Formats: sequence, structure tokens, C-alpha cells
Amino acid sequence: MQKKIIVLALISAFAAPAAFADTEKAELEKLRAMVQELDQKIRMLEHKLESKTAAPVLANANAKPAAPATANTASGITFYGRVNIDFESVKNDKVSAVTTAKSANRVQSNASRFGLKGSEGLGDDLAAIWQLEIQVDPANGGGTPFNGTRNSNVGLKGGFGTAFVGTWDTPYKLAHNKIELFDNASIFSATNLIGRTGANNAANTAVTAVNYNTRQSSVLQYWSPNLSGFQGMIAYSPDSGQTTTQNKTKLSLSGTYENDMLYAALAYENRPDQTTAAVDDHATRLVGAYKFGGGLIGMAYEHLSVGTAAATSESQSNLELAGNYKLGNSNLGAFYVKNGNLGARANTGADMYTLRYGYNFSKRTELYGAYTRLSNDANANYSTLTATAIGTVGAASTNGSTQTGLGIGMIHLF
Repeated sequence: MQKKIIVLALISAFAAPAAFADTEKAELEKLRAMVQELDQKIRMLEHKLESKTAAPVLANANAKPAAPATANTASGITFYGRVNIDFESVKNDKVSAVTTAKSANRVQSNASRFGLKGSEGLGDDLAAIWQLEIQVDPANGGGTPFNGTRNSNVGLKGGFGTAFVGTWDTPYKLAHNKIELFDNASIFSATNLIGRTGANNAANTAVTAVNYNTRQSSVLQYWSPNLSGFQGMIAYSPDSGQTTTQNKTKLSLSGTYENDMLYAALAYENRPDQTTAAVDDHATRLVGAYKFGGGLIGMAYEHLSVGTAAATSESQSNLELAGNYKLGNSNLGAFYVKNGNLGARANTGADMYTLRYGYNFSKRTELYGAYTRLSNDANANYSTLTATAIGTVGAASTNGSTQTGLGIGMIHLF
């Protein structure tokens, strides 16, 4: 950057009013063109350097949710990614078959991904933005390496805010990210309970489990500008398979406020005809956090409703407490989640806690260890272990299970 300033100063000196010969003027114009080209290259390199040296999310709940690529004065493409793999020892005290083991060791990839994003300045404070992000599974050598589209979009950003179409996390989900310790991506994550209603098989009465922690495809989103810490988000997803009796649209919205010490969010989501025709599934979530020094203490409360029969809706309330603290290169984190009963259905709740320790070798590389325990009530069927047979749920024989996991892993951002 210092070299750039020196060169610009020299050119400015040469450009001072004076009588130049034709050849000297031509040489000056040539030098000016070279400086302009060099200036554009410097801007692009600075942008790439900033994207590579930015502090990673890792276990830091103070980081803001991922957002669409920001506007740049010059066009450019940023390649980025995240590799998160751990070794886990998991247990389930109830399984659906006598031949199924109740414990297992495994290697898991936790939403490892890579992507491309960029923007193009269009003038008048307007920019085109885009992002393409793919989830990969480097731990599964015998399977498909690419296993899903993550946040991907194309849109416009300017003084009016940001508008885009594509696939993206809903505002309801994003509202919780401030106190999420595990990137919504592993057996240790609070989103194995928070944001969900549980399947219940008591007395052969099946209830569809509903998950509000969603990345919505075919979505149109608008984010307002940040006005002194306040921001609003709204997302709408149409139903391409609409019929004369069902229209499964999804509407999600949130309002957030954040400053150096506080974070607060109120989110709402509505899903008509989702689990039962002519009945709306809907959810309301309140999230708050207090930030201090290298730490954060947060809480989330939500009220979820799901259609369980014709013209019938049943509700439940969930609560989460979470916190993390950074001390030098080390960071500590913990959370506790309690899901209530669904309607009047007794013993359909669950609770879960996770403890975490991480050590940052650099801004982009972390080694971490974690322990988690999920306990279902007698008629509940929540699970963190669906990736293995020991986590098989849905049969009455697995109701009331207790599941644990102990793991050590590594995260690297690029």
C-alpha cells in the first residue's frame, strides 16, 4: 500500500501544470494508465487478502451470521471453504433391533464446504452479488463427495438493502446463529433440539417431527439496510406443487438489534398445509445475548405449533441457555436445551447439554473437543445419531432413549 501511495504522489507531481513537450505528455499519459491498472490490481489483492485473513467463526458465538457477498468497487471472485472433521465415540441405550450395537466409533464430516462468491459494482451505490456454495464429505471416501447445495444466491445490494433469490438459511434460523456454538452441523449442536418438535409413538399415535432450522430452496429474500444496529429480514418460498386443496408456501421473517454489548432478535415463521391440510404450522422465537470482553451469555425461547389432525394444532415451548468465553488461544463453550411436551401429550419432551473446548492455532485453524448428552422423556424420540444404525428412531422401542457423544476434531478455514 505504501508503494502505491508513493507512485501516486510521483505521478501527481508530474501532472502539475507545466509546459511539457508532446513526447513527455504521451509518456505521462502512459504512466497514468499504468497507475490506474496497478490501482485496480491492488484493490482486488487487498479484497482477497482480507477474505483469507478474516477471523473464523469456529466456536465464537459473537460472529455475525453468514451474509451474501458484499459490494466491491471492482469485480472479483473469492474462493473460500471450511473443513470440519471429528472422531466420535457415540452411544444409544435403546435401539430398534436386538442385533444393532448400542455404541460405535466413527469419523464424521460436519458440514465441510467450499464456495465461490463475488460482486460487481454497477454504479450509483448498486452492486450485483452472487454466491455458490457446496457441501462436501471428505470423511466418506466411498460415497459421493458432494452432498448438497448450501447458501447460494444471486441478487442486488445497495442503499435500499439486499434482495436475492436462490437457496438460503431462513431468517428464523439465522436469528439463532448468534448463540450457536457448532455451526448447526454436528451431534453436538443445540439445533438437534431447539427449533424442533419431536416424533411421538405412544399408543401408536404417530406425530410428524417438524424442524424449523431450515435452509430454504426456491426462496426470495430481502434484508433491510442496517439502521443504527436494527435490521429486518423477510423470506418467501412459493409452492411449485400447489393443488386446489393445498398451498405449502413458507414465510419467515425476523427483526434484530445488535451493538457492542447486546444482541436481540425476534423471529416468526408460518407454513400453511405443511403437516396437515388446512392447518398452519408456525413458530415464534426470541433470542438475546449479552457480550462482555471475550465472552457471551445468551438465551433463546420459542413457541412452536404443528398440525396433528384435521383442524387440530398442538404446541410446545423450547428453551436454551448458552455461553462461551475466549481466553488467549483457548475458548470454552456450553449450552443447555429443554424441549417441552407437545400439547397435552405427556412425557414427549427432552433435554440436552454440550460442553466444548477449543484451541486456536491461528485465525483459521482450531482443534476442539466436545461432549454431549441428549435425554428423551419416556414417549419422546429426538436423536443426534441418525447417521448410524444406533441412532435409528421412529419405532416405539426407541422412545425414551439417552444418547451421548464424545469427540475430538479439527476445523480449518480457507
